Amino acid sequence: MKTRIFIFSLLMVFVLSTSVQITAQERKQTKKERKEAKKAKKEQQKKERAALFEFAKQQIKDTSFVVAADRITFKSGMNFSVTQTLNFFKVYKGEGVLQIAPISSPNLGPNGLGGVTLKGQLTQYEITDKGDKIYAKITLKGTLGTAMINISVYGGNNAVVDVSGLFSGKAFTMYGPLEHLDDVRIFEGTSY
Repeated sequence: MKTRIFIFSLLMVFVLSTSVQITAQERKQTKKERKEAKKAKKEQQKKERAALFEFAKQQIKDTSFVVAADRITFKSGMNFSVTQTLNFFKVYKGEGVLQIAPISSPNLGPNGLGGVTLKGQLTQYEITDKGDKIYAKITLKGTLGTAMINISVYGGNNAVVDVSGLFSGKAFTMYGPLEHLDDVRIFEGTSY
C-alpha cells in the first residue's frame, strides 16, 4: 500500500511539473507573439500616418481641402470643443471660407449659426515643405475683412490652423484633420 502511494505521489509530481513547464513555455511564446503583434501594429499605424500625410500634402498643393475643426482655442486661452460641420477652413481653387460657430446656436452671430463666416479670394498662398511637416501661409480677403491663416500639418493629416488679423492680432487656433472636400460634410452660414 505504501509503495502504491509512493508511486502515485511520484507520478503526480511528474505530471504537475511537466504541465508547469508546458505552461511556462506557452506563456513565453504568447509573450513573444504579443510583442511581435504589437510591433506589427505600430508599423501598420506608421504606414497609415505616412499615407495620410502624403494625401494631406497633395491636397494643400492642389489648393483643394477642408480642415474641419473639432477644437478651437481663442487668444485668451479659452478652449471649445466644437462641431466639425460648422467650424472649418475650406480652400477650393483660389477661394476660401473660414467659419467658426463655437456657440452653435441659431441667430446668434452674423452667420446665423452662432459665429462668423468669412468668404473671399486667396490673395497669398505659400507652401513650405519640411519633409515630415508642411506649412501653408494663406491670406483670405473677404468683405468682412482680411485674415492671415497659417496651416501646419504633421503626424498624418492632423492640422493646426492659426488665424490672425481678422479683427486684430492672433484671433484663434483651430485643430482638426485636413481632408478632401468630398470626404467632409460642412454647413456654410451667411457670409459677409
